[in-house]
Amino acid sequence: MTARRVDQGKAAAASRALPPEINGELRTRYRQLRVMLHTAGLAATYAYIASKAKDAGGGQDKLAKAYEQTRAGIHLCLKEAGLLEDGEAAARDVLARLGRMRTVEYARASAEVAAFISWLSRLADAEWQEGDARA
Repeated sequence: MTARRVDQGKAAAASRALPPEINGELRTRYRQLRVMLHTAGLAATYAYIASKAKDAGGGQDKLAKAYEQTRAGIHLCLKEAGLLEDGEAAARDVLARLGRMRTVEYARASAEVAAFISWLSRLADAEWQEGDARA
């Protein structure tokens, strides 16, 4: 029997959500999301990410695309944890669901997303080094 740690799944999910090129600004944004999640909470952080991702549709804004990938990663994370229903795909639906969650569900959702965001930040740190030519 093979045991799989929870953080292995979050690390894999974060690696799928991480853009191919990391610059200093994106690395900083991922670090800020960890702090925002801790201070403002899951619903406010998700709303912020969704608002920043809205310009990703077909545009060339790399930052908006990164936010969209993060939003999609959070959505998948919550869905895999059984905290979202199939019909809850739009940001408004997710926010409404977060608002209806019982305290225990919300705490679990927050922990799931915190693990995902932490891995996203760690991987961005690993991909980018100060003075990197890609920055």
